[in-house]
Amino acid sequence: QDSTTEKVMGRIAKFAVSILAIPFVISSSYALYREIGKIYSLDSNQGYFILGAVVYLIIHTVFFKPNVVYIFGHELTHALAMFISAGKVKSFKVSKKGGEVKGTKSNIFISLAPYFFPTYTLVIMLIWHVARQIWNIRDYISLFLFSVGLTLTFHFVMTVEFLKTKQPDLIKSGYMFSIVLIYLINLSIAALILNFVFADFSFKNYAYNAYDLGKEMYLWAWRQMFSLRGA
Repeated sequence: QDSTTEKVMGRIAKFAVSILAIPFVISSSYALYREIGKIYSLDSNQGYFILGAVVYLIIHTVFFKPNVVYIFGHELTHALAMFISAGKVKSFKVSKKGGEVKGTKSNIFISLAPYFFPTYTLVIMLIWHVARQIWNIRDYISLFLFSVGLTLTFHFVMTVEFLKTKQPDLIKSGYMFSIVLIYLINLSIAALILNFVFADFSFKNYAYNAYDLGKEMYLWAWRQMFSLRGA
């Protein structure tokens, strides 16, 4: 009975946090929109990032949805999160119908990590970082940016596709709480990568504006509550 009560209280707490986080959802979205609006010019290399994003959208909408590729990356991220959490992976399964990772640990990070992190994009960026320490690979910057644009768009689009169905990972962690957390972290990751690609984009400005607008929304709500009490 105590365990059931704790689960119920945990769900209520997560739902309350989700509601309280809505101002930051709005402020972060607007801050990202404003910062993207500052990207006035593209050099030839940055154009390859946009091209990569467009190519993936064409593949996804016209040709096919790479579900198996996404599922493999999804389950691999579960496994990596398990490893980071000092757990052990007992089984790893991937098929056209879905995938499953079983291990010795379970927490929110392990459950939701695949929805946070664009695994293929991060792998490409890691390979690029290591390779440029060894070789002169400046001539391949256009291929790198194309790959980042393609894989990042792949992550966002496929994540939305999978979120349309109520995934067990999300239900277990609290559906609304998971959606809010996934959204906010994905915005931040997108801002970090855009900061890396575009000189006109500033992650620092994005974070400051998201915080500042969110704070103003909370203060406005607080004032409204007290003005209603005094009425």
